[in-house]
Amino acid sequence: MHLLIFMKALIKDKPTDRTPWPTGLRLEERPIPDNIGPDEVLIKVVAAGICGTDSGIYNCKNTLRNEMLKIQGDSVIIGHEFCGSIQKAGPDALLRLADIVEHTSRLDSEVESFVKGRPAAQLAADRDFSGFLHEHFIASAEMHITCGWCYQCRLGDQHVCRNTVIKGVHADGAFAEYVKVPARNLVLFRTGEVPTSVIAFMDAIGNAVHTVQSANLVGQNCIVLGAGTQGVMASAIAHRSGAGRVYVTDFSNPARGMTHDKLDRNRFERARRLGATDCFDLALPEERDRMKKRIMEETNGTGVDVALEMSGSYSAYRDAFDLLRMGGTFVLLGIPEGEIKMDFARDVIFRGLTIRGVIGRRVFDTWEVMRNMLSAGLAQELLDCGFVSPELKLEEFEEGFAALARGEALKVILKP
Repeated sequence: MHLLIFMKALIKDKPTDRTPWPTGLRLEERPIPDNIGPDEVLIKVVAAGICGTDSGIYNCKNTLRNEMLKIQGDSVIIGHEFCGSIQKAGPDALLRLADIVEHTSRLDSEVESFVKGRPAAQLAADRDFSGFLHEHFIASAEMHITCGWCYQCRLGDQHVCRNTVIKGVHADGAFAEYVKVPARNLVLFRTGEVPTSVIAFMDAIGNAVHTVQSANLVGQNCIVLGAGTQGVMASAIAHRSGAGRVYVTDFSNPARGMTHDKLDRNRFERARRLGATDCFDLALPEERDRMKKRIMEETNGTGVDVALEMSGSYSAYRDAFDLLRMGGTFVLLGIPEGEIKMDFARDVIFRGLTIRGVIGRRVFDTWEVMRNMLSAGLAQELLDCGFVSPELKLEEFEEGFAALARGEALKVILKP
């Protein structure tokens, strides 16, 4: 008789056309995945980050409702930002892991003393290998599972694979005690290389890195529209990528508890500490005037070279078109709802603008850029400025989502 072992998990029901899609999530017990395929690994989750997509799922955002109609079953475990320890691996996955460790040994004397020059096949056969992995490495994963054979994948553009399955949206994700992922999507970190509370949301950092990667920022002036989690990270990454001046905007909204003082204290101050030149609350007419005056003075009336749209607000699109120089670049990551009326001739064609949409992370160059930046000091800067707070038990998820809704937190970490 097969005995099922259960774990805690955060569940969202699949939307239907017949009944209302209920707001929120529920904590349930689900069986720990035991059908590990040859090229799959089972990871015990140490920490997982709540991102804007998770908040959108929690609040039943229409754009995510459409995506979650693709769920195969009646419900799904959400969450796609995480890190953890490898508990079980199929034979092909074990060989892949051994290959990663064998290559790591060339840069790490402690790993090298275990590897002892052995090839991957011999390492994978070593009975102590799994224990060594558990003790010396922490794992995360690219949670966009791509097909590998479509036209985009064959071009090296896996991030826009037309058959992408997103774990935590279309299939079971990481807001649980255990998560199963394909070994080809794994990213391994040496214990202590990057703090686990930062590895836990590298998926989100990767979105910001990919956005910044989509424009040449070296010596360029840019504006970051939206000072939420993605916007604050983008301002830090733009600064570290060699941008000249980095301006940041957002809107206070006292009716929703986001006063100007709270916006300045919780978001703008962190953006400034991470490299922003100046920040502007565009809900205040005097701040909007100050922004236009400063940007035009500091760019000799030209405007910014690059606009990074991180808010998902159509009003920010208008700001971007007003502030971009002719021939500038407009990069969009934020996901707006509804439609917008645009004059393409006036705003795009006659001004020679380039518009780029961004989804996910480039696999795996975005991850390597992240690793290098975080290891070089960005991870510690994020922790020092209070970017990660609070850290809660999985059962306390309601508190975490509420803190994000009130604008009192940028990145909330859940620990199963």
